[in-house]
Amino acid sequence: MQDKIILYFDGECVLCNKTVQWILNNEIKPVILFCPLQSEYAHSTIPDNLNEIDSVVLYYNGKHYIYLDAFIQIIPYLKWYWKILYLLLLMPPFCRRKIYNYISKNRKQWFGTTECLMNKEKLKERVLM
Repeated sequence: MQDKIILYFDGECVLCNKTVQWILNNEIKPVILFCPLQSEYAHSTIPDNLNEIDSVVLYYNGKHYIYLDAFIQIIPYLKWYWKILYLLLLMPPFCRRKIYNYISKNRKQWFGTTECLMNKEKLKERVLM
């Protein structure tokens, strides 16, 4: 698992599913694996101290990242014109977390819920269940 890049996401959240679709459409190479938080794989691989997080967790270079810090780690794998997102680093970490938590807390109310959209056959090799 050490060399894998795994994005754990809330498979029931429309915003999270759309974000995964956006990453798939904007990544340079298909190196990121995706895993719904509701899956058995997620339950068996996410550390206990992160099990309560119902949003984004990224496993990268042997570490786990959460919230916008997880998204920032994905930027190098996106097309060149998305490098502007590095501007998020100019924002103090407590501000990034506050904004992220506000959106995260309201995302299901604003965008709704769904079944995980990642169970498509063409993405089977990229989805960990």
